[in-house]
Amino acid sequence: MRITQSMLARVGIEQLRSQRNRLAITQERAATGLRINRPSDDPVDYRTTLYLKDALGQTGKFLRAIDLSRTRLQTTEEAIGDSNLVIGNLKTIAIEASNTSNQSPSARTALRTEVEQLFDQLLEYSNVRAPGGGYVFAGTESDTAAFQQAGSFVSGGAPPTVAFTGQASAIEVEIDEGVRIEVTADGSQVFQGTVDVFEVVGRLWQGIDANDQTLISSALGDLDRAFDQLSDARTRIGGSGRKADDFEERLRLQEQEFISQISFLEDADAYEVYSDLVTQESSLQASLQVTTRLLQPTLLDYL
Repeated sequence: MRITQSMLARVGIEQLRSQRNRLAITQERAATGLRINRPSDDPVDYRTTLYLKDALGQTGKFLRAIDLSRTRLQTTEEAIGDSNLVIGNLKTIAIEASNTSNQSPSARTALRTEVEQLFDQLLEYSNVRAPGGGYVFAGTESDTAAFQQAGSFVSGGAPPTVAFTGQASAIEVEIDEGVRIEVTADGSQVFQGTVDVFEVVGRLWQGIDANDQTLISSALGDLDRAFDQLSDARTRIGGSGRKADDFEERLRLQEQEFISQISFLEDADAYEVYSDLVTQESSLQASLQVTTRLLQPTLLDYL
């Protein structure tokens, strides 16, 4: 078969088209820094990187959940700790009220005023809000205060009462697949569980107001139990914080491993890419010169 000039030209043009396509792919890799820019570049590794990116996204979601939970955990733990300090001060007052030297009307008035102030502090801590969030002891009803006071302190009368108005539950956050932690505490159990802390404080106030040593003594004993109740709740919240720390450390390592694997599969070798770029550009220029000569008309084209 006779090899004609037009046949050679067609072959040259096809080679040019192929070289231009390869050069375009190499230029894209140089521009993006990626070896895989579309599924056809490497179908197997492309699917693997999709899986790894999805896993990386899930890891990031759990890390964000841990970061967001820290504010609630810290606020809840601090509020319980502050409440226990109040209980400690109330125990001191109860002991002082049991002392016969503090049973004069003026002494009892001073102690009673202190109890009223500490009662207000306790109510404030029980209705604490997380920065940018809701009431931490109100459960899922976090837009409304967890506790509501009814009545007030009036000498000779009954002490005020406090009712829980939230949802009797703690808020949970998922920090890994199937792993959840409590980031708040159930206010009804913290402040009105086995011991109703507010009732005990009211009883102490009433005992001091009436100089009733039986009421003061019973309140002192229940303050010890209230302290333990709050301490147990704080321990549980502290445990959630430590668990969050442990999972964050593991997730951070996992995140870096996913990033490393994606980079290994997806990233282009810069030296190799630019070396290929120079080679392919030179090859294309040479092919253009050859093909141009092939396309130039000769006398044979007219014979």
